[in-house]
Amino acid sequence: MNKDVDPQALSAAVAGFLACHVLTCRFLVQEGIVDRERFIAYLETAIDEMSPGIEDKRPLFSLNRLVDGLRTAPTGKNLQ
Repeated sequence: MNKDVDPQALSAAVAGFLACHVLTCRFLVQEGIVDRERFIAYLETAIDEMSPGIEDKRPLFSLNRLVDGLRTAPTGKNLQ
């Protein structure tokens, strides 16, 4: 088995994984299943609580992108 990891392939896999979660969360907000403001507040609190224990802050980047994506997601009310 080849133990070399292709950094581009790994990066693409991670990006796809994160994009899937962002789209799912945006859909839930858009359909009114999840309250946008409560969910954003929950994520921001989680980021603040995790941040001091994480030396390398790069993993928090994806959570911040999720919050940004939720802020721009249309809601069911805006679609009509």
